[in-house]
Amino acid sequence: GGERITSFMQTFKVNLAEGEPIEAGMVTKSVERAQKKVEENNFGIRKRLLDYDDVMNKQREVVYDRRRHALGGERMKSEIFAYVEDLAGGWYDEYQPEGELEAFKNNVRTYMLCEVNISENEFRGMKREECIQRVLDAAEEFYARKEESLGSDFMLRLEQYAIIQSIDDKWREHLRIMDEVKEGVHLRAYGQKDPLLEYKGEAFRMFEELIFEISKAAVDTAFKYFPVVEQRQEQAPRPIAMRRARRQQAVDENGVPVATGMSTSSMQFSHPTTTAEYAAAAVNNENNNQQQEQPRSSVQTVYREEPRVGRNDPCPCGSGKKYKQCHGKHIA
Repeated sequence: GGERITSFMQTFKVNLAEGEPIEAGMVTKSVERAQKKVEENNFGIRKRLLDYDDVMNKQREVVYDRRRHALGGERMKSEIFAYVEDLAGGWYDEYQPEGELEAFKNNVRTYMLCEVNISENEFRGMKREECIQRVLDAAEEFYARKEESLGSDFMLRLEQYAIIQSIDDKWREHLRIMDEVKEGVHLRAYGQKDPLLEYKGEAFRMFEELIFEISKAAVDTAFKYFPVVEQRQEQAPRPIAMRRARRQQAVDENGVPVATGMSTSSMQFSHPTTTAEYAAAAVNNENNNQQQEQPRSSVQTVYREEPRVGRNDPCPCGSGKKYKQCHGKHIA
C-alpha cells in the first residue's frame, strides 16, 4: 500500500506484533491489491520470456532436424548440392545487378574449386535459374572426379563431417549473438516500438544469414578437403652377408685397413715385400720407440750426519742458551 497505508496505521495507532494477522479491512484490501499487481507483472514478464523463447525454439527445430538427418548415416550428396544451389543463388542476387562477373567467379573458385564458363555479356542478360545450373554443372563435374579418386565411403564420411561441423560451429555463434540482441532490444521501446516484434525481425534476418553461413562452410569443407597421404620409403631388410661385410673393416688394394669416414686419397702407406725391408722397418720402429721414451732421473736418499738437536738442548754454537732461544728461535 505504500506510504498511504503506513500513515494510516500510524494515525490509528495500529501496532501489529510479528506473526499476528491483520484484521483491519482497509489494510487487508490494500495488501491484496498490491499482491495482485505484483503477480500480474511477474506473469507478464514470464509470458514475454516464453514469447522470446518460442522464436528461438522454432529456429532450433530447423537446425536440429538438419543435424539429425546428417547423423542418420545416409549419403548427404544431395544436401551438399542443395547448399551449392543456395550459394549460387545468393551470389547471383549480389553480383548480377552490378555485372560483377569476376567477383561471382572468384566465389565459385574459392568454395568449389571449379571454373564457370560465363562471359561478361552472358552474365548481364542471364536468368537466375540458368546461372545456378551452370554452377551446378561445373560443381558436379569436379565432385565426380573427386569421388572417383577418393571413393564413395570416404565421401560419405566427409559429407557427414562437413555438415555436422558447420552446424555446430555456426549455431553456437548464432546463440551468442541472439543473447546479445535480446539483452538490448528492450531499449527500442523508447522509440515507440514493440521489443518483441523487433526481436522477431532481427531473429528472422539473422537466421537467414545462419543458414547461408552453414551452407557455405559445409560446401567449403566437402569440396576443398583432401586427405594428406604421407609417402614413406620403406627400407628393405639388408641381406645378412651385406650387414656382416659392412661391419668388417674396409681395406685398400694393398691390404692396409682404411678408417671409416676418411678419404684414402690423402694417405700413403708403405708395405715391405723383402726380408731386408722388413729388417729396416724393424730398426726404424725401435729407434722411434727409444726416442719417444724419456730418460728417468735417479733419486738419491739424503741421510743426516749430525745428531738432531732438541728444542730444550744446549745450542751447538756454545752460547750456553737453549736451542729454542738461540739458533732454533725462528724454527717452528
